Amino acid sequence: MASKDVHFWKEAIHDEIDSIMHNNTWVLADLPPTFAAIHNLVIHQMDVKTAFLNGDLDEEIYMKQPKGFVMPGNEHKFDDVVLSNGFALNQADKCVYRKFDTSGKGVMICLYVDDMLIFGTDLEEVDKTKKFLSYSFDMKDMGKAEFNFENCSPISSPIDTSLKLLPNKGSPVSQLEYSRDIGCLMYAMISTRPDIAYAVGRLSRYTSNPSSHDWQAVSRVFKYLKGTMNYGLTYSGYPSVLEDDHSSTSGQVFLLGRGAISWASKKQTCITNSTMDSEFVALYAAGKEAEWLRNLIYEIPLWPKPISTISIRCDSAVTLAKAYSQVYNGKSRHLGVRHRMIRELIMTGVISVEFVRTQLNLADHLTKGLARNLVHKVAIGMGLKSS
Repeated sequence: MASKDVHFWKEAIHDEIDSIMHNNTWVLADLPPTFAAIHNLVIHQMDVKTAFLNGDLDEEIYMKQPKGFVMPGNEHKFDDVVLSNGFALNQADKCVYRKFDTSGKGVMICLYVDDMLIFGTDLEEVDKTKKFLSYSFDMKDMGKAEFNFENCSPISSPIDTSLKLLPNKGSPVSQLEYSRDIGCLMYAMISTRPDIAYAVGRLSRYTSNPSSHDWQAVSRVFKYLKGTMNYGLTYSGYPSVLEDDHSSTSGQVFLLGRGAISWASKKQTCITNSTMDSEFVALYAAGKEAEWLRNLIYEIPLWPKPISTISIRCDSAVTLAKAYSQVYNGKSRHLGVRHRMIRELIMTGVISVEFVRTQLNLADHLTKGLARNLVHKVAIGMGLKSS
């Protein structure tokens, strides 16, 4: 309460309490002599603003109401409301709901915390779902967000290839604003803009102590988005083949209908002893994602069956040979486990691994910054086209 930002906290807590009470999220009860209380354990709380608990827990969770906001309530989950309205739950992703009739007409809801996408076979189905949700919950339209870059000069690439970002040893520069901007860029990156994934991933490492150089790099990403505001992911036809391009270390992008549907750019946490081992760890991550995506689309009624083999394109001939080898002769046990998993996915027809030259690897931009001509080429390859 003594912080200079106390008014932000008060505004946030009032919004949180209003949302909790309006949606009847919690049941008030006396605290029992739980394991934590008996052993005097330290309990920390993490919060997701206005989110609905989606799914059942094996444990009972008790939380004290904050001082000044002691109000009664009762449980009422998004999951219960949607399922009681005839929707079915996707077992591969418990945030995807579907409702289709015998003629194939229907709708899907994809929930992301307290935001959602609604996919319907026609506008009538979508409108009916929106009305049903609006009746059951307080739905909010966030509108457009601006960051004072609407009049900036556009730039043709999201990151300077010669840029060397280093930890800031001085005082942070507008740390709160930097975190906010990075968060919004992440939202764009996750939703529709895989072309900024590497830049945002790099810049997000400095949110705790940003420097003026970090701010310049963030500004460049916004300027790039300014110049590509009309970009949108475009999918062609009705494909039944899922493809993946992946690069060593930390980059992968899955394509469906010539457009990106899943992508990742991150540092590896697994310790490796060689470049080949690092690339195999990346292949393993791509294989796991491919298996999950296959299970996800299998439960979509509109998807043709059987599911085709997912093609993973790798720019390392050595890694490809290792994937198809029946024997793992390395010394690292964790890589042996990954090898067996990749072999099983290949043998069962879930994936195939093919070689692709680095120049044609669409995941290359997820591991490093590229020159402007390559940025444009990769964007087009992932299905990002001007509307």
